Amino acid sequence: MIKPDPDWGFLRQGMLLPVLCLSVGAALWGTTTVYRTRVDNTLEAERQELASIEQERKELISRREAREEFSATYGQLTASGIVGPDQRLQWVQALRSSAASLDLPYLRYTTGPQEVFTAPYLIAGISAPVFDSPMDLQLGLVHEVDLLRLLDKLAASSGLFHVRSCKLERLERNTAPESNQANLTGSCQLAWFSIPSGGSLAAANHGE
Repeated sequence: MIKPDPDWGFLRQGMLLPVLCLSVGAALWGTTTVYRTRVDNTLEAERQELASIEQERKELISRREAREEFSATYGQLTASGIVGPDQRLQWVQALRSSAASLDLPYLRYTTGPQEVFTAPYLIAGISAPVFDSPMDLQLGLVHEVDLLRLLDKLAASSGLFHVRSCKLERLERNTAPESNQANLTGSCQLAWFSIPSGGSLAAANHGE
């Protein structure tokens, strides 16, 4: 019968404590790692929340500054009849009156449906929404300058428009040009602007 080696028993007893310490240390390291991961995740979530709050604060400041900056301009636009629904009747009356004052041989016009106007300087969420209503003109002109005079008269009336395009063509005649007949034809496309009332500065006030 082989007897246990007393040296091996001694070694085994001597290794028990280090192994136990190593196990406890590994357990503590694992617990610490899990805890640190949770803390890191919590800190990251808080950082993201703070960044979101800071972004909202900057947006509110930007909207407030935009409202203050453009409030005077908005008042001028309101007084000019640009704020509110499109004033097609007024535009047509101004067009007819201007053409009559210039004794244009003839005037024909058509209007199209209102469209959303976009431009790089109109910032979504800050700038007021802008719409434009297209108007096509067909004109009989005695002189080339009659077209410029007509546009000047329209610009002096209520409202705001942009000239998208204009074209002039001389009529072929076998006789000399006459002062009371169309010697040229003109075709223009205008865009009349309008800003909805009530929602005009709502973008700047949103969130306050």
